[in-house]
Amino acid sequence: MSGSIPGGTPRDGRGNGGAPGGAAGARRPGHAPDDRPSEDGMPENSAPENSRPENSTPGNSTSEDGASRDRTPEDRTPKDKLPRADSALDADGRLTVTLRGLRDAAAPVLHLALRPAKGAQETVAHALPLRPAPGAPGRWHAEVPEAPALAEGRWDAFVCDAPGAPRQRVVPGVRDLRVLAGGAAAHAPGGRPLAVRLPYATKDGYFAVRAWLRPALAEAGELRVTAEGFAVRGRLFGAAAGLGGAAVLRLRGCGGATTAKVPLRDEGDGAFSFTAAWAALTPVPEPGPPAVWDVFVKPSLKARRVRVARLLDDVADKKAVFVYPDTEAGGVTFRPYYTLDNDLSVQVTPPSAEPPR
Repeated sequence: MSGSIPGGTPRDGRGNGGAPGGAAGARRPGHAPDDRPSEDGMPENSAPENSRPENSTPGNSTSEDGASRDRTPEDRTPKDKLPRADSALDADGRLTVTLRGLRDAAAPVLHLALRPAKGAQETVAHALPLRPAPGAPGRWHAEVPEAPALAEGRWDAFVCDAPGAPRQRVVPGVRDLRVLAGGAAAHAPGGRPLAVRLPYATKDGYFAVRAWLRPALAEAGELRVTAEGFAVRGRLFGAAAGLGGAAVLRLRGCGGATTAKVPLRDEGDGAFSFTAAWAALTPVPEPGPPAVWDVFVKPSLKARRVRVARLLDDVADKKAVFVYPDTEAGGVTFRPYYTLDNDLSVQVTPPSAEPPR
């Protein structure tokens, strides 16, 4: 990856794509909805079923920040009594999970369950038989296979001591995610969609896997905010820049009818950059809730749009980590931010209807 495209993980909001001079997590975009528009006909105003707040769990009522979460029987075991999962990604995109702390297990099974929408029942799960880890007595491991690919969403991990036995939660151990910095884990063998699997610790301290499955990816790197607009450098995976490439900003909630386009610069070897002016994000909304513009790259004149996102690092939820400053122009406030799916969008807040105090 080009040295101008940061691969690290800023948590102080300075440099490396973070908000200049800001504190990571200092504040979140105020009222922007977090649906993820799709090029495949998904309504712009509906969130995909598996795009849930980070701390939601199957069948439970929860808020985005974890203020309300019902405990299930699987959650009642003290965490220091639960199996612990070490995980590693290799350059081919393979995810290996090694469990320790399994007591009296004869034929343990690792279950990955796709977290459903709030109030819905769990319906999708993968069962992976665990095998003794070579040279590591008392440890069991499994490889998450490339096929069938994990659907996009959050996958909670459970383990059973034997097939059909009660399942229990798993807590996170050591994560080896070094290959993400170079984009090697954005794996698409045999022309299949890009599959990114990121093991992480949930907000309530359990082991889970965040998965993305996309036809192509415009991976955002450095993002700079100025008084006039914002500039993005990134890299394409599963697509190539060509004649007539553009960055496309699409106003959410209007069926794709309102867009702004700026030229895409092909910097070679998959790298790209573009600069968008705040003035292009028109019409300015009337006083009321903020508008949201979703950011895409159209690599060439005849190519499909590709969502700009930041997936290839060890941060499962970018929204509170990569925080960018407000910029005011003509009474309107602009702010780039990452959605709950780690896609790049811009929030546009109109002037307040209330007179200043």
